[in-house]
Amino acid sequence: MNLLSTDKLPNFVKEEGDLLTDTDKWMYLLKHMSTLDKVPTFLDKRIFQLIFNISEVAN
Repeated sequence: MNLLSTDKLPNFVKEEGDLLTDTDKWMYLLKHMSTLDKVPTFLDKRIFQLIFNISEVAN
């Protein structure tokens, strides 16, 4: 079982081309959300767009 754990975020160093799994994409989004002004095209699933929109409302 591959659980998403935010305590791993500081050690997460993958870049766009290295994101192979949805877990990788989640970790990338959570780590970089504060610096993103739009959802990157490689995070094209609807769920990532929804989470990004929620974060914009929260700010």
